Amino acid sequence: MRPVNYLKTLPSFYVSSMKQTLATIERRHPFEPSPPRPTVLVPGAFCTGSVMNRLGRDLERRGISVCVPPAFPYYFSALANLCRLQRSAEALAGWLDDLGASRGFEEVNMVGHSNGALIALLAAGRLSRVRVRRVVSMAAPFGGFPAARPLGLLIPCCRDIAADSDTLQKAIAAQDLVGLCLVADHDSLLPPVLQFLPGSDRVVMQGFQHMDFIVGKPEQIRKTAEHIFRCLNNGA
Repeated sequence: MRPVNYLKTLPSFYVSSMKQTLATIERRHPFEPSPPRPTVLVPGAFCTGSVMNRLGRDLERRGISVCVPPAFPYYFSALANLCRLQRSAEALAGWLDDLGASRGFEEVNMVGHSNGALIALLAAGRLSRVRVRRVVSMAAPFGGFPAARPLGLLIPCCRDIAADSDTLQKAIAAQDLVGLCLVADHDSLLPPVLQFLPGSDRVVMQGFQHMDFIVGKPEQIRKTAEHIFRCLNNGA
């Protein structure tokens, strides 16, 4: 990955952050998961399920059945999903087992943005009825988040993404499930070298900010969906 002047990326970071905040108050798209293997889109911190509307619709157009979990505790708008990651994973696993029972599927793929990828990996070990086939990560903090310790005083989930966190290590222990890591090379929040697992397949998304996978320009959403589609259909 080429060196990046991150000062120059800050304007695009603020634009992406504003888009993400606005996306949290959109009407949530009514995705309808169906057997045999729906794809679960798991949002990260400060995100409600509606931030996945754009990516989910693109994947639907490609023939992928999509579902998005309800917002994890701290439910409202841009403050959604700030709780400890284990708590989010418990909520996701319970919801997904119930959904599988009601919709008639026993296997899923998961696509997680930022902390959402860690939540997906943690939830995989808690599922009883449903199993996870493959996980795709988007700008996930596998190497930890540099500002996790000071921010952890105010934001509970940050306590779990310090580099030496037990919760982070538990998520990484499930790395065999990770089929692809998508890396944002202009990420002003999380250095690209922290966004993938050693030995994992990865694609560096040129010019992407942290949030561009889910609220970026239409072309960025299209490229993201294209890579996810290829990964999930590899060996299907």
